[in-house]
Amino acid sequence: MLKYLLQRLFWMVPLLIGISLVSFLIIHLAPGDITTTESGFDPKASEESRQKLREIYNLDKPVIVQYGLWLQRMVKMDFGTSFASHQRPVFWQTKDKEGNVTPGMIQEALPITLLINVLSLALILVIALPLGVVSALTQNRAPDRAITLFVFVGFAIPGFWLALLMMYWTGVVHDWLPISGLHSQGAESMNWFARALDTLKHLALPVFISALSGLAGISLFVRNGMLDVLHQDYITTARAKGLPENTIVYGHALRNALLPLITILGLSIPGLIGGSVIAESIFAIPGMGKLFYDAVLMRDFPVIMGILTIGSALTLLGNLLADIAYAWADPRVRRGVMQ
Repeated sequence: MLKYLLQRLFWMVPLLIGISLVSFLIIHLAPGDITTTESGFDPKASEESRQKLREIYNLDKPVIVQYGLWLQRMVKMDFGTSFASHQRPVFWQTKDKEGNVTPGMIQEALPITLLINVLSLALILVIALPLGVVSALTQNRAPDRAITLFVFVGFAIPGFWLALLMMYWTGVVHDWLPISGLHSQGAESMNWFARALDTLKHLALPVFISALSGLAGISLFVRNGMLDVLHQDYITTARAKGLPENTIVYGHALRNALLPLITILGLSIPGLIGGSVIAESIFAIPGMGKLFYDAVLMRDFPVIMGILTIGSALTLLGNLLADIAYAWADPRVRRGVMQ
């Protein structure tokens, strides 16, 4: 197993470099750059001033040279400085000679996105697992049809449309929940309990919107897995031995039906960091999704590459963790890895 892990970790390095190179080239194939957006605010900006901006940001150099300069910084976990006017570090905080600390953009946005997506994932698992099991146990009956209808509705509803509808209904018509931001005005003067409750109210809608599509997918996934396992010979044998139905369903069938779910959860790790662009943009939440969206609009290459690189590394790591967990849970996979 140790040899297998070392091999996988070794191959992750060239894969990550290859992904970053392709991402870098694709980004630079898009028309325009930061000088286009910066000079767009000043109609009197000359081509000479634009060229100076390109020289400042090294955009006048060949793309492969720009990638080499970026790769040198990335090896040191330095994703550079944002092209935006605030000139903030992309990844982590920096300290100037006077001791003033400038927080990194990803450093500020990451905890917010993690909180939203961890809550969404927890909500998905708590609701989707029972729905999938009930749907499988009541196949072709009323509960199964109702859950299947819910699944297809969850897949079909556009997230942005539902977000706007929920904002209008819960925030404008009934004034139940806040519809933007993370905190209310004057939250700084609240005690810790009131501030936490205020934050949860602001996160209720984004978490619900982020969880809806995943909730539909995971419940359908669990249903199909349970249906496949319930028709296996060892389940028939367990029933023939007279084992209680709860033991058969939850002790044998569900445990094996959830094995493929390990892969899904492993691949969900990048989503915890990448965030939801739709939810964070609509609800004005300063997370990774909104940061990425704003960076794309501004052609802020260092921020875009920083988020893409972190997402790619987490995708590779999620695949590795999923394989390890699968081998731990299934002896057949473990024997194949050891060979």
